[in-house]
Amino acid sequence: MKRLLKLTFKYFIGPLLVLIVLGLVGLIGYYHFLYTPPSFQLSTDIAQPEFEQTFESDDPILLPVPKKATYTTGYFSIPEKVQIRAEASDVSSLIKIWENRMNTVAAPHPQGKIVFEKKTELSSQGYRLKISAGGIKVEYSSLAGAFYAITTLKQLVLQSSHGIPAQEIEDHPDLKTRGALVDISRGKVPKLETLYTLVDLLADLKYNQLQLYIEGFSFGYPSFSKYWEGTENQLMPREIQLLDKYCQDRFIELVPNQNSLGHMEAWLKQDDLKDLAECPEGYKLLGLIEVKTTLSPTDPRSFELVKQMSEDLLPNFSSSQFNVNLDEPFELGKSKERPVEDPREIDRLYLEYARKLNTYVTGKNKKMMMWGDVVSRSPEVIAEIPRDITLLEWRYEAFQPFDEICKRYQTAGLRYMVCPGTSTWSSYTGRTDNMLKNVSDAIENGVKYSADGMLITDWGNTPHLQYLTVSYPGLIYGGGLSWNVESKKNIPLHSYLSKVVLADTSGMMGNLMLNLGRYCQFEEYPMMAMTTSNFAMQLGMMDPVMFNAIQARMLRGIFELGVLDTTSMANLQVMFENPKPYQAEAALQYVTALDDQLDSLRIGGTNAELIKDEYKNNIRMVKLAIKLKQYILYHLEQGDTENRESLTTMKSLCNTIILEHERLWMQRNKPGGFKESIEGFLKLQKDIDRQLEIIDGNNLSRWTNRTFEKVVSAATALYLN
Repeated sequence: MKRLLKLTFKYFIGPLLVLIVLGLVGLIGYYHFLYTPPSFQLSTDIAQPEFEQTFESDDPILLPVPKKATYTTGYFSIPEKVQIRAEASDVSSLIKIWENRMNTVAAPHPQGKIVFEKKTELSSQGYRLKISAGGIKVEYSSLAGAFYAITTLKQLVLQSSHGIPAQEIEDHPDLKTRGALVDISRGKVPKLETLYTLVDLLADLKYNQLQLYIEGFSFGYPSFSKYWEGTENQLMPREIQLLDKYCQDRFIELVPNQNSLGHMEAWLKQDDLKDLAECPEGYKLLGLIEVKTTLSPTDPRSFELVKQMSEDLLPNFSSSQFNVNLDEPFELGKSKERPVEDPREIDRLYLEYARKLNTYVTGKNKKMMMWGDVVSRSPEVIAEIPRDITLLEWRYEAFQPFDEICKRYQTAGLRYMVCPGTSTWSSYTGRTDNMLKNVSDAIENGVKYSADGMLITDWGNTPHLQYLTVSYPGLIYGGGLSWNVESKKNIPLHSYLSKVVLADTSGMMGNLMLNLGRYCQFEEYPMMAMTTSNFAMQLGMMDPVMFNAIQARMLRGIFELGVLDTTSMANLQVMFENPKPYQAEAALQYVTALDDQLDSLRIGGTNAELIKDEYKNNIRMVKLAIKLKQYILYHLEQGDTENRESLTTMKSLCNTIILEHERLWMQRNKPGGFKESIEGFLKLQKDIDRQLEIIDGNNLSRWTNRTFEKVVSAATALYLN
């Protein structure tokens, strides 16, 4: 037995131990090869937020900016008893619009001072508004045009305490459809009252379409109640019906929206549906993230599932359209059992499924809408898309140009809409400059190349942590430009936010909101769909070598996905290859200055305190994200005292964020998704406590933990590279 043990040790255990030791030494050596102390370089000229903006005059602020407006002399005051003169066929509808918009009672009268005249030469959404000392005259060709005229009048009345200044306005939209899409499928499902508030904002901006993005079980599908019962996180059919009516009264079409191919993860998690996945065994997205999100388009049961989902959803909407999405089918053609190597064959599978779905949608007397991300990458698919489908071309980054694809769609004779984003998701307070360029580029090219309209998107991503008001700048800018693209030169975005939306008489809240979306100027480069600070929060506490390896792999993965056109990839490559130092202290100084300014503002309106508290908590999230990334990058170069102080600050921020987030969440949203929304903060709390334990531990435990960190980080980096 002793001889056997000696031989086992000599020829097996001994060599194995040597290999393990050599492997560990090699990994530690590799770690030190990878680790480069970060630069502590700070800008000597830290950009400071501007607070001096005030209203330049007492003139009312109109947004969208009218095409033509001329002031005349005199004022007109709306009488207590409003009398309307109009054609008999329209008078009851016009009175309903008036009462809805102006919140005053009106009645027909043959000598009424508020006169409506139908003018067939005007465009269907155009109007003329003439205000004089003797009364108001509205010229319109459709009730929609009359609605927009009264909406302009509403803005004038709300800002005119001594009568409405006499003037003549002639106006019409540049884009026929001006829509907004709001994500309700990343945990945060708004209450019906919250959606009413959003619709009111959109109506004031003359939007005429709203979509609520649905994937998973954010809608209470009656046929599939076993999957969602008890989760308290669905919009129910009756709520959709009420919202649809609310939208109709404000000339907004509530378009049903449901993902029908990709983004089906919640469905494919169910035991009785999991075999419908294109990759039942799963697929590593970007080589990192295990996903199972795409239905198998060749399995007839997939279509039957989508069909039954649609049968549950569609009867609740009056819309003549249906957005089936079909975006980002990442696993398509990648099944291990039936892999498809030829990209053209994958395109064919996609196209056949889209056509089949279009036949179904057409059979329901609706027009199909779908995202253009797969279509835009393939000229062959563009040529085969049925001409009754509206393509939704989404591009959310400032470096992604719209001109080339818009021109291609126009040349192909396709119906399409440009779809920029509010740039709020995965940032907490937005990415203002990205939003401004992305939205303006989309709309300018949409107008130039005959797009049917614009659909600005407001995503949540997981978790959905930005509060509703953070999305207002993007929604307002998109609404203003899609009505009047030339107003980009002088659009009163900050003033409208302050004076009209938030009743801030100082005129500074609008600028503050826009500036809060500029903290990312202190980051290394513009990150796609997020800030790099937020990316640190998504990864959590970790060693800098592991953090940098994961970040580098993610960046490479963006290119490997093939979702970017050639121009966008080139633009992105330049940014990634020329990073700046991460200026944590500069970012914190910048955000703190804005935080202090917010304390001094007194905004009005029914939700004033709620809005301020939401911004305060989003600012805490920004500070926490910056502090976390600063700790990840710099803690190995800092002493225990400084590290303990950073960890203690982060722990305090976490505690306050969680408590406030619950209170704020429950005021606007259904309760079901709250727990998931704070998982990252709870995990960070535990990680912080662990780091504090290590700092306070003895030398042996600290050395052991540090060695283990190096080995794991080096192994991770080796695997990812």
